Amino acid sequence: MCSKINKQIVVFTIGLFLLFSPTVLMGQDNVEVRDEKERWSSANSLYAQGNYSGALDEYLLLEEQGYISWPLYYNIANSYFKTQNYGRSILYYQRALKLNPSGNDIRVNLNYAKQFTVDKIDEVPEFILVTWIRDFNYLLSSDYWTIISIVFSILVALLLLNFRYGPSARVRKVSFFLSMLSLLFVIVSTIFAWNQRSAFHREDSAIVMNAVATIRNSPDNSGATLFILHEGAKLEIIEELGGWKRIELTDGRQGWIATEDIEII
Repeated sequence: MCSKINKQIVVFTIGLFLLFSPTVLMGQDNVEVRDEKERWSSANSLYAQGNYSGALDEYLLLEEQGYISWPLYYNIANSYFKTQNYGRSILYYQRALKLNPSGNDIRVNLNYAKQFTVDKIDEVPEFILVTWIRDFNYLLSSDYWTIISIVFSILVALLLLNFRYGPSARVRKVSFFLSMLSLLFVIVSTIFAWNQRSAFHREDSAIVMNAVATIRNSPDNSGATLFILHEGAKLEIIEELGGWKRIELTDGRQGWIATEDIEII
């Protein structure tokens, strides 16, 4: 009886993974997918031939059509870097890193691009445990973490039923233990899915796009100049007032910058 129930649970779980897999959920029109693949292939081909401006145009068209992925942002960043537009290359490396924080290639290229910027801003080292948790979080996408959460939620319900109506005390104890373990997976996967979606939609960091940007002590042009930033500098946005944003750098300095001087990551 117990093995039969376990077999049904396994079959049911596999069915759920197949049912809710991203391939099925995407539901995109075949023509649109084919056009995207052709444009992607064309852009990659142009890049390989050394036509970086042409490749960039193709990649940007994909972005305009609503295609979003870290490989796209990464390729856009590489194309901007090859055309010596270092500010925009940093912007798109940061966008790629936002979608894939554990991408080592992205981080290496980003750090290399930063060498071509004027401002050298000290950054506080990240606690190693935070890095490990973040890397584990991004082993799977938020969609997959959501699927895992749903599957384990159903498994919790089935195990609790087995705990209530199990044929023996030993089976009920095992079912209860496994249900609590599954509940832990539900909590962790839900937090990971929420964290990824929240990080993606946050607009609290930006890159300076102008060659020179003045940071003032008040949100107006009459404010005193605190310091100067240059193209490619990253900053955190604290608040917004009119056409100005109060920002903070990783070294702790704060001030107001005109919104037109920056672009949100």
